Amino acid sequence: MTGDTAGPLWKRLAWMGAIWAMSVATLGAVAMVLRWWLNG
Repeated sequence: MTGDTAGPLWKRLAWMGAIWAMSVATLGAVAMVLRWWLNG
């Protein structure tokens, strides 16, 4: 470890990518539910 409290760059990028992917998936799921509900 280099003493960086935030962790290595790859770990920070992996967390950012995972959080982004989860938010995109959640928004997509909400959009699909709303579309199904409104068109139903």
